[in-house]
Amino acid sequence: MRAGLSVIVFFLFLTASAARAETIYFKDGRVVAGKVINRGAYDVVIQEGTLPRHYYNDQILRIEEDQPQAVARPPAPASLDASQFPRIAPEKFGLIMELMDASGVRRSMRTNIDQIIAQAPEEKRGQLETVFNIDAIIAQLVPIYDKYYAPDELKEIVAFYKTPAGQKLIEVTPKIMQEALQASVSYFQKTSSP
Repeated sequence: MRAGLSVIVFFLFLTASAARAETIYFKDGRVVAGKVINRGAYDVVIQEGTLPRHYYNDQILRIEEDQPQAVARPPAPASLDASQFPRIAPEKFGLIMELMDASGVRRSMRTNIDQIIAQAPEEKRGQLETVFNIDAIIAQLVPIYDKYYAPDELKEIVAFYKTPAGQKLIEVTPKIMQEALQASVSYFQKTSSP
């Protein structure tokens, strides 16, 4: 049961952005609301109502993702402490938590969870609030970070994330991942068709 829930949670994090619509602004002044269902190197396929529409990239000025109306809330303070992880040195635990904050892990989780909850039916939102416990999820991640990073590496990574380049990495990585996924799906669709 827990494994099944974990798979569902992971899938929801990956697909949360896919459930939103986009507003497409064209160079000729037209504006279309729809869902981008495929982004290729030369073209975009947009679901407008029930029909998919094909547009070339050179027709499009920009595409803006519409944000669901999530409930605004301040980030919850971390309730984790080093005593919960007796096999991890307190200093290293602190570095892992600092890395999670510097890399935007907690903020990203909060944003994704808020989006999932905002898209859920009203009667399911309370249940989802209790299921998505960020501290419990992060508690599962701490031993993984401990396994793969030494304290000096954690210090260097945190220092990097605090630089302009590190902030840029945090900002664009989700966009790159989404576009890479779309490009991969497009590639496999084209190569697997007879």
